[in-house]
Amino acid sequence: MHTPLHTSPIAIIGMAARFPKAGDVEQYWTNLVDGVDAISRIDGDDADATHADAYVPAIGKLDGTELFDADFFRVTPAEAVTLDPQHRVLLEVAAEALEDAGYAGRREAVVGVFVGCGENHYWRDFVAPTEVGPGREPSTRAVLGNEKDFLAARLAFKLGCTGPAITVQTGCATSLSAVALACAALAAGDCDIALAGGVSLTMPDVDGYLCQEGGVLSADGRCRAFDAGANGTVPGSGAGIVVLRRDADAAAHRDRRRAVIRGWAVNNDGGSRAGFTVPNIAGQEAVIRTALARAGMKPESVGYVETHGTGTAIGDPVEFEALRRVFATAGRPAGSLVLGAVKPSIGHTDAAAGIAGLIKATLVVERGTVPGTLHFTEPNPAFELAGTPFTVTAAGQPWSGDGPRVAGVSSFGLGGSNAHVVLESVPPAPSAEPARQRQIIALSARTDDELERAMERLAVRLERETEPDAAGLADIAYTLAVGRGVFAKRWAAVVSSHADAAAQLRGPAAAGRATTRWSLAVHGTPQEMASMGERLVAGEPMALRELRELADRTDLDGLPVSHAAGLTLAVVARTLRRIGVAYARLDAPAWARPVVQWLNGPGDAASLPAALDACGVDGDAGAAREGAGVVSIGPSFDLAQAIATAWQAGLAVNWAAYYADEARGRVPLPTYPFSRRRFWLERPQAAPSSPQAAARTDHTSSRDISRIVEAVWREVLGVDSVAPDAHFVDELGGDSMYAVEIGARLNDEFGLSLPLDLPFIAPTVAATEKFVEQALATEANK
Repeated sequence: MHTPLHTSPIAIIGMAARFPKAGDVEQYWTNLVDGVDAISRIDGDDADATHADAYVPAIGKLDGTELFDADFFRVTPAEAVTLDPQHRVLLEVAAEALEDAGYAGRREAVVGVFVGCGENHYWRDFVAPTEVGPGREPSTRAVLGNEKDFLAARLAFKLGCTGPAITVQTGCATSLSAVALACAALAAGDCDIALAGGVSLTMPDVDGYLCQEGGVLSADGRCRAFDAGANGTVPGSGAGIVVLRRDADAAAHRDRRRAVIRGWAVNNDGGSRAGFTVPNIAGQEAVIRTALARAGMKPESVGYVETHGTGTAIGDPVEFEALRRVFATAGRPAGSLVLGAVKPSIGHTDAAAGIAGLIKATLVVERGTVPGTLHFTEPNPAFELAGTPFTVTAAGQPWSGDGPRVAGVSSFGLGGSNAHVVLESVPPAPSAEPARQRQIIALSARTDDELERAMERLAVRLERETEPDAAGLADIAYTLAVGRGVFAKRWAAVVSSHADAAAQLRGPAAAGRATTRWSLAVHGTPQEMASMGERLVAGEPMALRELRELADRTDLDGLPVSHAAGLTLAVVARTLRRIGVAYARLDAPAWARPVVQWLNGPGDAASLPAALDACGVDGDAGAAREGAGVVSIGPSFDLAQAIATAWQAGLAVNWAAYYADEARGRVPLPTYPFSRRRFWLERPQAAPSSPQAAARTDHTSSRDISRIVEAVWREVLGVDSVAPDAHFVDELGGDSMYAVEIGARLNDEFGLSLPLDLPFIAPTVAATEKFVEQALATEANK
């Protein structure tokens, strides 16, 4: 065994998943703790293993695989319906994982993607029969949407990830191998954050499987890992992603460190085994020892192992022996190492099996509870469990022992690929005390309905908080501000507590009026402005920072009223500018105009005292102004409320500047409420002939041209209708592949040699019609 380089640990800062009967990580964990059997069975009874056709009506199904929020990911209907559902599901799960980590919004970090998927049954059963035929190659669009090679690249493209994007394929070890590669890339500095995981889906209309004697599938539809009655595994569907970061960086940025990966390893059994699909004890032992060595840990420190645990006649004994060789050290007490397996609960999720185990183990070390292994009654007699430190139980139990909780996770693939990861618990970091008494809760979505659902989800989350405190509320506000995407429909409120926030979220949502031009309107006497300044500087870190930069002081005490009032105006105007309010006009009463002139000029600290000296002591208070795009600065000025109002009106608030003086952390919050629609081909039938092909004669009239052009655009883009002035890229989501297909179809319809990138030259149906008319006229005059 080679000696691996010891590297710094990698933190798990976010997770998202979908598994049978679990649409998210929390439901997945609840099911595991409650001992829920998530395998779907047609009749709910034991499968009849003596059935004549050996069909077992049991499978781990994933609900909603035919649904997808294509609009959210800027995917056209035509692309969505032929896109591998594995790509679609993993796109949504990856987006949720980034939100869970608090890095879904604008970020400077370089994000890598390491993912893999299972067999593409959708291509085989639904797409290929209509896309591919004798002497006919599939379209480029179909290939890009269904080849495994493009899975990681698609996630990187749609989620804006600029680091390495690598599709990993090692059979059943795929997703855990992806995690190991992501850890290595982070340790090497190839990226700052990494998405890692995998997906595998069976088709929605598949209710079971054929069981072959001597095969790996269970004859009775139940997986009994390490049990005396084990006779195989059960197929399952699932998807999972973890978000990883170097632990030192995660701690420095106050990320939610759910667990830390201390060591990882991948290897292959090589050729010293009976067959290509036969597992090897030595290879599995070596990968575990290598991961422990990289972690700098001894076997005795591990208290739980999430095993591969397939419940097969060959797999379980080989895995148990490898574990025994590593962990059954001299003097280790019986029962000190718990073995667990998730496959009895959800089925064997193939390429997603490793990530299913990793997410479970992460929650085990994070929460200190070990779920039981479903269907376990008595140990396989071939294991000789007595005299070893191992215990397997169907009942859940609290983690025993003191000190950090350490767990191992194994995943082994057909073909000899092995992966192992070593996890350690992390003490929860206390939230820093907030610098403000009230917080801005800001939400955005693409539609009014999605915004309302996002508000409802957040309200429920706030109401369920067991120990609400000001620091926690500040972290929630911070996460929403810096860790989420920004959309057109917006809502914001200034709140003082969890209860206040929940109440406002459940209140009527006042629509913000979109504004692009801003102006400031100052009103109030010098004394009123000075009093407002004292209040603002005392409670707003941004104002205090501006005061320090402008006057090298931390309060307004002792200043003449005119100076304090003028300085307050300068502080507020510069604070608003730093936040993002690029105002084109500043109206103020006569006493404040010297500062207005200073703000409109160089605005440097050296020339400010002269402007303050010129401010009047008395004067007209000015009139308060209201309206879209007006920030009113007066005695009752509230910076937080001004920001909330500006956010609702469409301002790109510089949240990083707003929170620059606070040590805030990101926390898990409800993820985006996708609006999914059904994108699914019907079972293959004879391909219908093209409606244009049947009507292809001399269609050169304006009406025929309009009808044909619109039909081609509609069919290629997969939409029901296309407005004449709808833009090919901006509104319809077209790209070069669609452009080429549209150009080729129109050339075939009209017998022309139109540019293949015609939709980029004439980017609307109306413009294309005109282009075709001109081309036909030119051709007729030759």
